[in-house]
Amino acid sequence: MNVEGLLRIHFTSEDLGRLRLAGATDWLWEVVLSLHVLQNRQSDLVFGRWRQHSASTVSPDLTGFLNAVNPCARYFPDFLTPMTRTGDIAAGIDAVRCTPRTQFSAQLTELARTRVLPSSVQLLSTGDKDAVAHVCRALRSYYDAAIAPFRPRIDQRLAEVRAGYARTMATGGSEALLRSLGPGCDWRPPVLLARYPHDADLHLDGRGLLLIPSFFCVRTPVTLVDRELPPVLVLPVPHDPRWVSGGPCAAGAGTLGELLGDTRARILGLAGTDALATGAIAGRLRISAQTISYHTRILRDAGLIASHREGASVVHHLTPMGLALLNGLPAPVRHW
Repeated sequence: MNVEGLLRIHFTSEDLGRLRLAGATDWLWEVVLSLHVLQNRQSDLVFGRWRQHSASTVSPDLTGFLNAVNPCARYFPDFLTPMTRTGDIAAGIDAVRCTPRTQFSAQLTELARTRVLPSSVQLLSTGDKDAVAHVCRALRSYYDAAIAPFRPRIDQRLAEVRAGYARTMATGGSEALLRSLGPGCDWRPPVLLARYPHDADLHLDGRGLLLIPSFFCVRTPVTLVDRELPPVLVLPVPHDPRWVSGGPCAAGAGTLGELLGDTRARILGLAGTDALATGAIAGRLRISAQTISYHTRILRDAGLIASHREGASVVHHLTPMGLALLNGLPAPVRHW
């Protein structure tokens, strides 16, 4: 998906008071956005192994049907990501099942403006009970095969991100949280600017905004198309490239490893999960601290990490440019 524009989210003082953070992982958003990841080659360093797993466990007929309903494109239907209180996959699928017929019709009519829909999807646009049941079964089957095996790791990572955001909001307030959303976002009161596939405006008008960190959100934040729905902003998160296997980082097999070299790519991956001291990185990679210091200096000179001293240790963390490179984002800019 090309990144060609900006999403401008307009806040009032009332909206700042109603800024909220999702309390749990929203599994339907993970289903929908992971299907997009399967349809492109973005962030192959992070998702390459997961794509291989999914290709071997999810039937092509299942992904073909879901991709027809949910294309990796400028528009995909909002009924696939209904808002639930818990984010639970069963509750989400029940909410899809209860979608009003008028919403199926309107949203799939909009989808049909950009592509030819197969007959199975056209039938869904009428609210046909069998067609609705079929898409619900497909969503659940895909979740069970592609997402559920990795649920603990996904859930843990998103819990860490939400906890970090919550600490920022607790100590600095809503505006501090908006300033901390990463290289794809720029808080310019009273507007939050976010990289987006096209230019768009979202006026909150006192309704507030729900922030939803998403494991499978790649390159740009995502929001709902229907401006009458409660406003949400789904956000990318930084990743450890080793998350699928839990074993040694396979960066050398991907573009980032080829660009930086194996060791520096592995260091960048570790810095993407947390700020770490030189000794901690050396211990995890089983490489001498002197060698780690050599590689971190190169990464620091390239603007990919920043370092600061904490007592006797030097601690390293990603810069916005390093985060952008790790997650396949465009290089961040300071001014829009």
